Amino acid sequence: MKNFRTPKNTVLIDRFEKALKVKRSTARVYASSIGSLARKLDQSVDDLSWLKMKRLIKHVGDINNLTRRKNLAAGIIAGLKVIDERTVIEKYREILMKADRDHTAFLQSGKRGRPFRDADKEWTRIKSLWKKASTVVSAQKIFQRGESVTPTQYRLLMTLIYLKFLSDLPVRRLEYTETRFVNTEPAERGNYIITHKNKPWVWSIGVYKTYKRYGKQVFVVPAGLKKILTKLRPIVKAKSVKEYLFMNTRWNQMSRDSFSKFVASIFKNYMGKKWTQNVIRSIKVSSVWKDSIKTIEALQLAESMGHDVTTALTHYRNLS
Repeated sequence: MKNFRTPKNTVLIDRFEKALKVKRSTARVYASSIGSLARKLDQSVDDLSWLKMKRLIKHVGDINNLTRRKNLAAGIIAGLKVIDERTVIEKYREILMKADRDHTAFLQSGKRGRPFRDADKEWTRIKSLWKKASTVVSAQKIFQRGESVTPTQYRLLMTLIYLKFLSDLPVRRLEYTETRFVNTEPAERGNYIITHKNKPWVWSIGVYKTYKRYGKQVFVVPAGLKKILTKLRPIVKAKSVKEYLFMNTRWNQMSRDSFSKFVASIFKNYMGKKWTQNVIRSIKVSSVWKDSIKTIEALQLAESMGHDVTTALTHYRNLS
């Protein structure tokens, strides 16, 4: 005997089809997106006024996967049209355009094996790891120890800083280990956290693999990262004349090789995965590219991470 499944969201599908004058199949796609979102947020599909919530805009904008973000934004736009809410629609159109404009031919790359399966899921976990490190640092009251911190305790602070960098800024190669605090940017090329007094703090990167292609890159330090760096700087200043953020047990600049091992140990401890910085970059790129064709956002991502699109496709992006 065949099992006939009762169609879901039929009332909502009818509503979309009638109000928007679209095909039944299109209305079904919109209804499916809205239905899934409603279940996730514990909302009703009978009253779509909740689509106007401000926090929903951030939720959709923060979705890593471009295809998923586009589909959900399109469904919400359809829902807002049904309830004749034109103001909020523009916010979602911006999200949709950002993820969808300037599509070009798909650059096919060979399938490469990677030590992870679901990049979107893994990247979401990685972005929140700093909270675990923050809990450890707070429990041990390490910041309160000031310049008396031991190398072991400072390693925990470096773990927190590194994970917060991953969460808040583009995922770079090994430029972190050459980054140091300065009040004003020196004439010589380098990697600096510039602690401006009357302007936003910035991470200025002038020493990295593809510098000749992209030149000096500058990223504003977000408030959350700045708060932690502000507490870290007095400790760094007491331990290092040049104020490097990442230091070895002798309070000298950490070498790139040591930093690579440091990164691997972090993910081994926090996720049970001995991932390298290269794998983290691959996860980030794959979380954006999977199931998506090339967009302007992917181009911007490549530049912010210091590689070109071909490199992303060939060396980082995971198609599995």
